[in-house]
Amino acid sequence: MEEISLRELIETLIKRKNIIIGLTVIAVLAAGILSFFVLEPVYETRMVLMASNFSDRLQSTQQQGEGIDSILNNLSQYPNVTLETYRQQITAPRIMRETIADLGLEEQYDVESLAKAITLETIKDTNLITIKMQCNDSEQAAEIVNKVGEKFVNFVADKAKEQATSSSKYIEAQIITEKENLDKALLELKEFLAQPQGTSELSKELDAKLQQITNYKTLLVDSEIRKAVLINAIRATEEELRKTPEKLITSKTILEDNILTDLAKENNNLSTEQLTNIKMENEEINPVYINLQNNRSNLLIQLQEEEARIENTKLQITETQRKIDKLQIELAEKTHQERLINQKVNIAQNTYDAFARKHEELRVTESSQIGESNMIVISKAFPTTNPIAPRKALNVAIAGVLGLMMGTFIAFFIEYWKTSGEESKANV
Repeated sequence: MEEISLRELIETLIKRKNIIIGLTVIAVLAAGILSFFVLEPVYETRMVLMASNFSDRLQSTQQQGEGIDSILNNLSQYPNVTLETYRQQITAPRIMRETIADLGLEEQYDVESLAKAITLETIKDTNLITIKMQCNDSEQAAEIVNKVGEKFVNFVADKAKEQATSSSKYIEAQIITEKENLDKALLELKEFLAQPQGTSELSKELDAKLQQITNYKTLLVDSEIRKAVLINAIRATEEELRKTPEKLITSKTILEDNILTDLAKENNNLSTEQLTNIKMENEEINPVYINLQNNRSNLLIQLQEEEARIENTKLQITETQRKIDKLQIELAEKTHQERLINQKVNIAQNTYDAFARKHEELRVTESSQIGESNMIVISKAFPTTNPIAPRKALNVAIAGVLGLMMGTFIAFFIEYWKTSGEESKANV
């Protein structure tokens, strides 16, 4: 194998230095002429937008409801748009088309070429979006970027309003239906309350019957007590009757009877002393016994009356209890019907109120410029005076390096070609 020394390489570079220097100078001159005199300057302008979290705050406030409110919040919920979604929408055909029409760029751009000319960036860990454009005309670039940003903000606002308007129209139509349902429920409640024997009347009547049966039971207890007292009194009276003789036998002298005394004196010519010795027995009804019998008869009559009163009270209690049972059943049925109707009214009222509140919220949302609040312009684009391209110094430097490398390569190639040719002739 052939060995190539560093000395030979350096000698080759020195020997062919003119070629290397010439190609380097030519490359530098060509790059300088192109950068300074041929290539047009390219300007870059940018616009910064900030996506706020206004809709997120609105949704977090809306989602605090429950039941029908939660359902309505889901129906009218503003779409959860991420920063990447916003970035993808900036170059939407609608925005590009409107920008071209407003600035009269039909001859220079179409929708696709304008979208490709615009560069979008999102800054990490922020909610900022940068719209950039590179163009030979810095004023035109600034106009295009500002117009794209303006159209995008309007686009976001229009979409938000379309969402709110769509939800609002649905809510308005549903409010009419819910109002009809509420009117029907209220009419049903009114007709129910207008019926005779409503729950209030039945409740009062039931209370009266309960008080009445309580009074009857109190009377029954009193009658039972009086009956027991009468039975005891009758028993005591009968016991006294058994102990009391029905008749009383008394012994007395004839002198105690004036008529008999006079007859005895006239017929028998008896003296008073003799008449004193004449005894006479007398049998008469015992008045105590009679009183006891009368008292017993009265007590028996009172007992019969009390027993009749007890039976009558029991019948009244039974009849009243039957009426109470009937009233309780009727009241339970009426109360159940009233509860169902009231529940229907409450549901209809709550649903109508929820739709009305949601309609008012959507009305406020439509007038609150939610789209403009979601997308805020931080800084507009302005014409720049410092071009970003061509980078003249960099181009010249790169051309110099490339010329040097090319000259070195050609120098080594020429030296190699010459050396290999001489060796071939020597061998021949």
